[in-house]
Amino acid sequence: MAQNDTKKKDLIQLAAFLALIVLAGWLSANWFFRIDLTAEKRYTLAPITRDFLRNMESDVMVKVYLDGELNVGFQKLARATREALDEFRIISRGKFHYEFVDPMEDSEARQELEKMELKPVPVFESSADGRKIQSNVYPYALFNVDGYDLPVNLLENLPGLSGAENLNISMEGLEYKITDVIRRLISDEVPAIAFLEGQGQLDELDVFDISEALSYYYQVDRGSLTEDPYILDNYKALIIAKPSSQFSERDKFIVDQYIMRGGRVLWLVDAVQVTLDSLRTSTQTVGLATDLALNDQLFRYGVRINPELVQDVQAAMIPVNVSTPGEQPQLVPVPWMFNPLLNTNREHPVTRNINIVKGEFVSSIDTVGSPAGIQREVLLRTGRHSRRLPVPVFISLAMVNEQPDRAEFPHSYVPVAVSLSGEFPSVYANRPIPPGVNISPSEVRHQSEPTRMIVVADGDVIRNDVRMRHGGSPQPMPLGFDEVGNQNFGNKDFILNAIHYLADDEAGWPYAPATTSCGCWTVKN
Repeated sequence: MAQNDTKKKDLIQLAAFLALIVLAGWLSANWFFRIDLTAEKRYTLAPITRDFLRNMESDVMVKVYLDGELNVGFQKLARATREALDEFRIISRGKFHYEFVDPMEDSEARQELEKMELKPVPVFESSADGRKIQSNVYPYALFNVDGYDLPVNLLENLPGLSGAENLNISMEGLEYKITDVIRRLISDEVPAIAFLEGQGQLDELDVFDISEALSYYYQVDRGSLTEDPYILDNYKALIIAKPSSQFSERDKFIVDQYIMRGGRVLWLVDAVQVTLDSLRTSTQTVGLATDLALNDQLFRYGVRINPELVQDVQAAMIPVNVSTPGEQPQLVPVPWMFNPLLNTNREHPVTRNINIVKGEFVSSIDTVGSPAGIQREVLLRTGRHSRRLPVPVFISLAMVNEQPDRAEFPHSYVPVAVSLSGEFPSVYANRPIPPGVNISPSEVRHQSEPTRMIVVADGDVIRNDVRMRHGGSPQPMPLGFDEVGNQNFGNKDFILNAIHYLADDEAGWPYAPATTSCGCWTVKN
């Protein structure tokens, strides 16, 4: 009897042990757990990403070529990629399927990469005897949805950053790259966005790089407004990039009514008229207020751009000639406090996980009033030591020789860009319809549908530099690339995310710079 009880007890323990193994296997296949100890939660999926994954209908096949004999840094990137795909697979309820292959051992995989023109990245390491050893790494993944393929480079390679820094940035950006490629593969239509013209905005060359990047996702048009009040209705978002002349009441009305019908706008507005180019012909200048006739409109929506310039101890460099007159020019990089390096809001989808943004002659922005139903969040702000200079502002290149006394920079984290969302009141709610607009009073809306806009108190955030070649054509530079410091700032990612956030009906966003051609909006005055 005792022997039977012992056997029964052993069988129960064996069954319990087997049940634990089955449970552990089920948990490993259906549950993912990772602790994110970073203060800004860089490795925690955003809620919008989780919702996107839960609502996915198509299966995603992923082939990752980051495998084989890798150094420690690329092993970390491969492990982070595997963990990210595991998390995506669990949250999407098994929609993600992936495999890792070693192109150095798999000739078929190398041929696939060659067809896609994906070249290996050379990695140089020092051996024990001091010799330099080169190996090749393929930091790519191929995504397939419903028979359509799209490759992704998992490695960020920003100039001026170390290999370790680039690998860390690459690991932090995996969520956005994976989400981006899936959105592009499952998208059935190409939405349209537009750059507004007619008020002295930046021209096509000034926004060439961001236009190419945006055209990877959107039809990108340009054009001026006409008497047609519905001319903007086919566009998901409108970009107003650094206007320099006044808006007519007709044009303000058309933009206002576009917003009332749910349109989204990215405002990039300079409140002070001054450029760095003006200091190249003269060593000093004066910054004056720019009258764009937009103050009442923006105020009505809940923000005010102040007629002042902000200086910041945390600033980008500019080249200054330190040679005496008559001698060979000698350019030396020096901090220029009118080019602040703007801190980002780590909690907002537009600025989450992007680098600091470079500004140029920026103003401050305030939220005004208490409009019901409008949510306002600061996206960009200055650093710890800033000061505000009201117009007129005297500006001289000799300022680069000043040693900043931090006691003279009493302001901290001055807002420069704000996101607004909700139902906005019309600036024309109690005003007559301006002349030149073909619309009846019954069609005029006084309150908007739920919508969004972003207001930036710096028109140059979106402008790329243009290098002039001797006897050749102008060459647009990458947006956010700083030749003086040989580094990339977050301007391009900021604008891409801003448009994705505005244009997406679910307020989600893809994230990846890209290049292709843009369309042209041909409607003119």
